[in-house]
Amino acid sequence: MSRHSTRLGGPPPYAENSPEHIERPTVSHDPGYQSLRHARRRFGVRATAVSVGGFLTYVLLSSFVPALMNQSLAGHLTLGLALGLGQFVIMGVIAWRYLVHTRTHVTPIARGLRGLARQQEAVEQVRAAEQAPAAPRGPFDPRGGDFRTW
Repeated sequence: MSRHSTRLGGPPPYAENSPEHIERPTVSHDPGYQSLRHARRRFGVRATAVSVGGFLTYVLLSSFVPALMNQSLAGHLTLGLALGLGQFVIMGVIAWRYLVHTRTHVTPIARGLRGLARQQEAVEQVRAAEQAPAAPRGPFDPRGGDFRTW
């Protein structure tokens, strides 16, 4: 029979005080994780605003001020063409800044969180090993003393 309730609003599949329900500290509760999420989100919002703003400005200028966009800068190079090529520059700068930001802000926090997660996993393994019953030793188990190597 299933441990899970099949009725809407039925009893929970586990008791409130059962070992399955005990909250253990996780990496997501760590302040470093919260600062990691904040740093990534802040950069993402800024990068998105700059790139979308640049594209939107280009499209609006092309649509509503074509005389300005058709002004010649040098030879066949117009202001519209220069601004269009400038979008590639903007995207290159954003990609470069993303790499720098990740290397200086995100990576150190992520490394610290990896170490914390490894420590938590080690603690969980020790707890599981302490709670697990010892396996019965058979006659040919090397830990039992009756094991012969020949």
